[in-house]
Amino acid sequence: MISVRQKFLMVTLIMSFACFFAYSNNVSAEVETSFLFSLSNFNGPIGYNWANIAVDEERNEIYISGASTTDVRVFNDHGMEIYRLDADDHLNSAIDLAVKEDGNIFLLSRNGLGVSVFLYNFRGEYLSNLEFKNFPPDFSDFNADRLVYREGLLYLLDSNSMRIVVTDAHCSFRNGYDLRPLTEPFVREKQKGSDAGVGGFSVDHEGNILFTIPPYFLAFKLSPDRQIVAFGSPGSAPGRFGIVGGIVADGRDHYYVADRLRSVVLIFDEDFNFLKEFGYRGYRSDNLMGPNDLALDSKGRLYISQVRDRGVSVFQITYK
Repeated sequence: MISVRQKFLMVTLIMSFACFFAYSNNVSAEVETSFLFSLSNFNGPIGYNWANIAVDEERNEIYISGASTTDVRVFNDHGMEIYRLDADDHLNSAIDLAVKEDGNIFLLSRNGLGVSVFLYNFRGEYLSNLEFKNFPPDFSDFNADRLVYREGLLYLLDSNSMRIVVTDAHCSFRNGYDLRPLTEPFVREKQKGSDAGVGGFSVDHEGNILFTIPPYFLAFKLSPDRQIVAFGSPGSAPGRFGIVGGIVADGRDHYYVADRLRSVVLIFDEDFNFLKEFGYRGYRSDNLMGPNDLALDSKGRLYISQVRDRGVSVFQITYK
């Protein structure tokens, strides 16, 4: 015969499992992802390898530069190539770009003299060379390799030295961040002194800087007033980081992090709790192969760059 205590324990367990499964179902249903298409031209999908993605949020056009491409191509919000910027010395050495509200383009270019920022119009016509101004001595050797434009400010990343510079739209110094001392409190003892470097890099609409550091198995959110939080842990199970790459946030405080090793994109909520992941290594249309750079447009479409000529895959994000 079952005692009152045993009945109580059984009811408690049943309720606990019910709550767990209800929570799990609610979590997995909160954010849904579905594959839409790959960036293409009339010959089919274009086989980029880890290209950099920039979104013109005013017109929902997508710009692709860097990595295995030597030109800059423009795609509409249906994923079809609609324009190609005519080649010149600066465009051919483009490593990243960002688009202003008026359609003009900031182009980060590398040549024998270092890196420079050039301004082009929407037709790809050269306008001017923007010189770095008022940089303090400790940023005199700054060597940017990523560029983000947000609300009148340029955010430049030197991923090797783990430094970020914020300038105005004329490249005049506004602020600078050395990420090594800022991230050190979050680094596990056995990882200290490792050759780190920044993986993913973006800026949300509130001016928070988002970045990942692959050897630390961590993603970070750095506020304009230098408050920093970290999330993530190493492993191969769902919700864990293998080799983290790109990171981006949507308008609902969800964070998307690419894992190059596990070939997934992980989704976290506003408190950095893991919600779900999608992708997985393979050759189906909804699979991913070494995802890296991420970008979101105003229609909730997530753009994901990959390796092995998988190009850029586009997923629709929906909320329930």
